[in-house]
Parts: sequence; C-alpha cells; structure tokens
Amino acid sequence: MRRARPRLRPPAALLAAALLLAAPPAPAAGITVYAAGDIADCGGRDPATSAAAATARMIPDGAPVLVLGDAAYPLADRATLAACYEPTWGRLRPTTYAVPGNHDYVAGSARDFLGYFGERNGHLTYFRAALGDWWLIGLDSDLTGGPLARQHAWLVRELAAVDGDGRCIVALWHRALFSTGLHRGGGARMKPAWAALDAAGADLVLSGHEHFYEAFEPQDADGRPGAGGIREFVVGTGGGHLVDLSLSSRHRAFAREHGLLVLELERDRYRWAFRTTDGEVRDQGEASCRRAAQPVKLTAAATRATTASMRSAPTGPRVSTASEPRAAGTISTR
Repeated sequence: MRRARPRLRPPAALLAAALLLAAPPAPAAGITVYAAGDIADCGGRDPATSAAAATARMIPDGAPVLVLGDAAYPLADRATLAACYEPTWGRLRPTTYAVPGNHDYVAGSARDFLGYFGERNGHLTYFRAALGDWWLIGLDSDLTGGPLARQHAWLVRELAAVDGDGRCIVALWHRALFSTGLHRGGGARMKPAWAALDAAGADLVLSGHEHFYEAFEPQDADGRPGAGGIREFVVGTGGGHLVDLSLSSRHRAFAREHGLLVLELERDRYRWAFRTTDGEVRDQGEASCRRAAQPVKLTAAATRATTASMRSAPTGPRVSTASEPRAAGTISTR
C-alpha cells in the first residue's frame, strides 16, 4: 500500500510566513505630552486665580510636561517658585522636563532653577532623555561664548550617538529661532543647533519667549520651507501676561490666548493641537516622523534560504527566519 505523500504548502504561503517572522514588532502605544513656557506670573495675587493655575488644570496627573523656559516671573528665584509656580504647576514637577529662559537666570545663575527642576535632567541646563519612543533634547538658549560652543559640541555628540536608532526627535529651548513678535531674531544663536538637528532628521522644536502661540511649516535653519525641515511651535502661553504682538503673517497659525500645546507622540508620527484654557482648539494637525524605522527587509541570503526550504522540504516547510538587522541603512534621516 502506498503512503500518501505529504502536501507541500504553496510557495506564496511560505514566503508570507517568512516575511511575518522577519517583521519588526508592533509599535508601542504613543504618549500624550503637554508643553508651554512663560508660566507662573502671580504678581502678589492668589495663585489659584492666576492664568498658570488655569493651564495647570488642563494637565492630568502623571502626564509628561515640557516647560519651555521662564517658569516664574519676575525671576525664577526660590521664593517666587515656591509662591507662584509650586501652587499651580508644582504638582506636575515629577513628570516635568524644563529648560531655562532668561527669567530663570537670577544674577546670571540658573542655580535656583536647577535646584527646583534639575533632578530629572541631571542638574544640567541641557540634556537628552527618552520620551516614549522619542528622544527629547533640551537646550539652553541663554548660553553664549564658550558655554554655548560646549553645548553645541555636546549636541553633535549626542546626535551621533543616536544616529540610525529609529527614534524620532523633539527638541526644546526658550528663545525661538523663528518668530514674528517683538523678540524675533532673539534666538539666532540657536541656528547651528537647528542645523544639526535638521541634519539628524529631527521633527520638532518647541520654544517660548514670545507671549503668544504660533506655528510654522517645516523649514531649514535659514528659514527655507521644505518637507525635509523641522516644524517649530512657539508656545509662550503658560500663564504669563500676553503682551507681545505679531508683526508678520509668516506663521502658519497664531493665537494670543493662554493654553497648551498637546502632542501625541507615536513611534512613526505625531499629532498636535493648541488648546486654550476655554477649551477651544486653535490649531491642530499631524505628520509622519522623519526618523521612523522602516520595515525590516529580507536579505538576499534569507530569500535564497527560504526558496531552498520550499524546494527541499518533503515533509513540510521549514521557514527561514534570517533577516537584516535594523541598522542605519534602514533609517531615513532626511
């Protein structure tokens, strides 16, 4: 009596199985981040009635928070941080990353600012930290001369260290490189940092200093628009007086209202919305991340192994799981 020959799976099914085994793991769930600068401005009044209290109420406990400089007015000394920032945004400090602004320097020193915020960023005014599937890079836009040069050298090293890892990048500093208000041009010293971030494929730069909200389309360090550039948001709306004026319509969106930039950061894309304390959405959108990892590809060797397996397996297929590592060659940085 003849034994029945084992049935071979169709080659297409084997190839599909090989591709499934070689595929990267499913992306992790995204995170929601809240950002603003120019925050605690009480002027001797009850902090509970301040605009900073209103913006703080928009942020749920445990959410990541980005402070874009000028945490307290007139200066972020210990007394003012305790009297105005602590009663409003203070409950958010365990999940806050902050960069200093000009009002965070007291007598030329950021000592009080770092004493309050520095635990999460190594007591430095510039840092790199993981933020979900993204890299967060904080920079100090009030440095000049040698300290500014050392910060830039650090940035170049940090960007080289994460080259090709597939994580998207969001950077933050206080003085905006691009803005249309009274402080336009005040962040020109950050142009080399923008250029380095752009070359590394960063997607977002967040700043404050101007006491309003504005958003720009992606652009390079010289302000030339293009899909390969960085998108900037100026969010000086955390609670300080809204006194600045926009002197140009070069921005894509503008609002002079207290509120927060809400970012939904996913592994391969991001969404944004500027929400006011009145519950209005003044700006929103979404875009893909430039550095997001591409699907893992089968190498030529893996393809040959899979084909050989399909041809030579008389008792059923053995699927090859060989795959190309996710290296720099599979990452788009421009």
